Amino acid sequence: AVLREKLVEESVIVSLIALVFLFHVRSALVAILILPVAVLLAFIPMAYLKITSNIMSLGGIAIAIGAMVDAAIVMVENAHKRLEQSPPVKEARPGAPGAGGCESNRTEIIIAAAKEVGRPLFFSLLVIAVSFLPIFALEAQEGRLFSPLAYTKTFSMLFATALSVTLAPVLMVLLIRGKVRPEIKNPLNRW
Repeated sequence: AVLREKLVEESVIVSLIALVFLFHVRSALVAILILPVAVLLAFIPMAYLKITSNIMSLGGIAIAIGAMVDAAIVMVENAHKRLEQSPPVKEARPGAPGAGGCESNRTEIIIAAAKEVGRPLFFSLLVIAVSFLPIFALEAQEGRLFSPLAYTKTFSMLFATALSVTLAPVLMVLLIRGKVRPEIKNPLNRW
C-alpha cells in the first residue's frame, strides 16, 4: 500500500514538472495521459505471467516512470518549437473559402514535428527497455528477487515505447491548441 502511494506521488510530481516546464496545460496532458496508460498496460503481461504487485515489481515501474514520460515531453517540446517557428497563418472567417486552413496547417506542423523525433525516441526507449534483459539470466535467489523488477520495468518501457509513436502524436493533434507560448516567455526558462 505504501509503495502504491509512492507511485501515485511520483506520477503527480512528474505531472507537475511537465506542467511547469511546458507551461501549457493541454500540452502537458499529452505526457500526463501517456504515463497511466503505459503503467496500466504493463499490468496485463504481469497478470498473464502471474507476477504479483510486490515491492520489486512495483519498483520496476517506479524506475521506468521518468523515462516513460520523457518521450512524450520531447515530442511535445518539438511540436512547440515547430509551431513557434512556423509563420503565422491568418484566421479565415468561418464559412469563407479556405476556412479551416489554420487548423490544417497546425495539424501538419504537429505531425511533421512528431515524425522528426519519433524514430530516434522509439529506438532510445527500446534500448532502455532491453537494458534489464541480462537480469533474466540470473539464477537461484538473485533471479527470483530481481526478475519481477526486470519484467515490470521492461513491460513498462515497451508499452511507453509503443505509445510514444502511436498515442502521443494523436494526443498532440487533439490537445495542442490555443496559444503556445515561446520558450523564452516561460518564467522558469527566463530565470
